Amino acid sequence: MYMKSSNTAGRMSGKRGAALVEFALTLPLLALLLFAIIQYGFIFGTSMTLRHGAHETARAMSLAGQTSTNVSAIACNAISPLLNCANLQSVQIDQNATVSASGDSVSVNLTYNLDLIIPWVVPNSSGGVLPLQAQAVYRKN
Repeated sequence: MYMKSSNTAGRMSGKRGAALVEFALTLPLLALLLFAIIQYGFIFGTSMTLRHGAHETARAMSLAGQTSTNVSAIACNAISPLLNCANLQSVQIDQNATVSASGDSVSVNLTYNLDLIIPWVVPNSSGGVLPLQAQAVYRKN
């Protein structure tokens, strides 16, 4: 019959302890990477929605007969399925921007303050808020 000596059993438990220490050292790095991927996914989604809202607003404002009185409502409706309209900081419109010598255009700038879920992962954010901007230019019809 084969019997393990106490020396061999002691070496095996030491290896299990080393694996636990290695896992404890790598877990914060893996968690940081996971949280960064999640946060940057939210930033990318917000940026794409804001760009879509700028294009929808510029398209609506380029149509004949549109006035700039309801431009904020148009921008809010364009981003509202995914973003909070209360965080839409500014909607700037330039009715007389010239794209080419052939005609006038409408330029729309949207600024949105994104509340970060994990602010310590994103550089250049202040107070847990990241300002994002989008611009779209359309010719007038």
